[in-house]
Amino acid sequence: MAGSGEPTREEKIADALRAAPDYIADSATVVDWDMTTVLREGSPDWICVPTPPGKPQSAPMCGDPTMIQWFMELAKGKTPTIDRIGISYMLMGEVGADFDDPQATQPPEGKNWYHAGPHVMFVFPQSIGRILKGLGHDTASGLPYVRPIPGAEPLLVVPIAKPGERSRGCSNE
Repeated sequence: MAGSGEPTREEKIADALRAAPDYIADSATVVDWDMTTVLREGSPDWICVPTPPGKPQSAPMCGDPTMIQWFMELAKGKTPTIDRIGISYMLMGEVGADFDDPQATQPPEGKNWYHAGPHVMFVFPQSIGRILKGLGHDTASGLPYVRPIPGAEPLLVVPIAKPGERSRGCSNE
């Protein structure tokens, strides 16, 4: 999908469903990039989103309602107000313009897009404290890392493969 003009509804749905294991993707609701326009009705337990426009490679996401709420509040410039752990799958990996700014649409001058391999993300409510303190920020090592998010608690990212690799047994390709 990346770089190929406006994808069809069916292409967006297929892309979004590649983010999660089949047992989640099979029944998940699929929403468009705005996270509100429903492309496919499904279970409210998991919401899948296709790769946003302008990304140089596929990077869809499937999240539980807590994670989707967290992302939507962050996108609106609000401090997320979640009260439980949120979970998200990105089995195709992730590519972003700026590791420190999830809203950036182009890399800062002199930098390239960052790439992270297939992973699962967790977000925690602020009330839980600084449990992620001391974890690294290296997206290439294959070890869990923290993704800083301005104005919100950071994400815990648990890789299941290194950048450029696929997870074993992933049939959503």
